[in-house]
Amino acid sequence: MLLAQAERRLRIADRLAGVISDGRDASRITHLLPDILRARIFAIACGYEDADDLDRLRSLKLACGRLPDSGRDLCSQPTVSRWENAPSLRDLIRLMGVMAISTAAAT
Repeated sequence: MLLAQAERRLRIADRLAGVISDGRDASRITHLLPDILRARIFAIACGYEDADDLDRLRSLKLACGRLPDSGRDLCSQPTVSRWENAPSLRDLIRLMGVMAISTAAAT
């Protein structure tokens, strides 16, 4: 929960999502890109390297701003995998720029 508070304050997932091109059809989107990134960031930080654990991690749902029992599900493993492999080299450079600025702001 401490990591979730820090992420909300620094808006890291929102800022990362802002530099990745999202060519998905807006009418078919179930999970917003910041939500996908947030879930993946928290899972990795908690020691869950594989995205297939997301549907079982009730505490992670809470960290992502959803109720554990009644809140909307987190994204699936295939959704996370698509986004992990989607960024171009240009996107990766922009992502690193966001991380450098976020790191400087946090200190």
